[in-house]
Amino acid sequence: MSAPLIWIVFPIVIAGIMIALSRQRRLVFFSSIFMAAFLALLAWQLKVDEVIIVGSGAFKIQPDLSVAGRQFVIFNTDRPRIMFFYSMLVFWFVGTAAIRVPRLFIPLGLLSTTVFMAALAVEPPLFAALLNEIAVLITVFMLITVGERINRGLVRFLIYQTIGMLLILMAGWFLEGVQVDSGNIVDILRAAVLLGLGFALQLGLFPFHSWIPMLFEKAHPYITTFVLSLLLSVETIYIAGMLSRNPWLQEMLDIRAVLHFVGITMLVIGGLWTAFQKNLSRILGFTFLVAIGQIVLMLSIDDGIQFFYAFSAPRILALGIWAVSLSLLRNHVSDMRFSSVQGIARRFPMIAGAVVVAQFSLAGMPLLAGFPIALILWEQYATSEYWPVLLSILGSASLMISGFRTLAVFVMGLDELKHEDNFNQLFVPRAILLIGVSFLFLMGLFPQWFIPALLSISTMTAPLVP
Repeated sequence: MSAPLIWIVFPIVIAGIMIALSRQRRLVFFSSIFMAAFLALLAWQLKVDEVIIVGSGAFKIQPDLSVAGRQFVIFNTDRPRIMFFYSMLVFWFVGTAAIRVPRLFIPLGLLSTTVFMAALAVEPPLFAALLNEIAVLITVFMLITVGERINRGLVRFLIYQTIGMLLILMAGWFLEGVQVDSGNIVDILRAAVLLGLGFALQLGLFPFHSWIPMLFEKAHPYITTFVLSLLLSVETIYIAGMLSRNPWLQEMLDIRAVLHFVGITMLVIGGLWTAFQKNLSRILGFTFLVAIGQIVLMLSIDDGIQFFYAFSAPRILALGIWAVSLSLLRNHVSDMRFSSVQGIARRFPMIAGAVVVAQFSLAGMPLLAGFPIALILWEQYATSEYWPVLLSILGSASLMISGFRTLAVFVMGLDELKHEDNFNQLFVPRAILLIGVSFLFLMGLFPQWFIPALLSISTMTAPLVP
């Protein structure tokens, strides 16, 4: 038995079965959560390429699998990555209990995630771009709403992802032919520029970011947040892997300085534009630009990929709560403009409170989950210069201004506006929002409980329970 067979082939088969049984919503819901949690637990406990003794017997999980002449390889050091993706699936699948999503969301979510994981495991890495494109095509079917016109944001998303894939393929072809010790700086620069443009298109880096707020404005907020969170995670891990495989890129071109500049630019631009938005969906879209900037900055510091794994939990939790809240609001308002949600806090106080708390957490407000993470990252940025910290604080302050504007709109309105009780009768959505918001406060109030555990999981150096 091999690791790719367990964590790639088996989930793809299960996803195909779930597509066939997609009308059985309850069965698909519970079985998907159980399977994703089981695979995450296996990634935590099951070591690869080491002898495992069970009773009187012993077996060994092989790290590679050959398919159509290509190798899929999962080493022991890749277990945090496997655990991260399947734990993320558990979180997003549980959230569907609170809202109504298309019946194919869970099967296609599992399938796209597994294909993305296959792209990260394929050898040679040149073929990862092709598998990424296949996964993107699967997510497009998730973002399409039956009976509605395809919005421009989705079209741009597909175009940018496809062009980015072609550029990364060309860069990989150039890199294979580059001799590092030959001193041919032209070929190296050509490959680096193609890589940079490819990742900029796929990640939505400035100035190729316009499709992100456009997509959030029209598409389902929960599905869009899941897809972009998944895509952002995959691209981050892929970039980190490429930098580790080609250390000469850092030595010859100072890639970390470039990542530092790009990350700060995304933080400032995303934060400032968020402060002037009057649409909740677009605010979430521009907040995603800030999240992209934070992650790019993580890649510019030492052990950045470990920080990414560890600090993804507070970010994904806040984004998930925000997406659930907006999905619930869609059932009661005509659109997400401020004029349509004015006074909504008196009708649905729990939904409005969850939106504001999630927004403040992503902005790094004290006492919330995002604040300890922001402090740690600011400390890392300030090792050489202080201007990145000041610009990061500017981006966070702009997000907070947007949060206060949102709060003001939620509470203003006519006094005659009555509270609606229908949402209070829904136990599952209220429980999910309450638990999520409580964890945002707990992670901010007691970071000494959570941050060491998250860091230990990200490196697989310590168990979850001492």
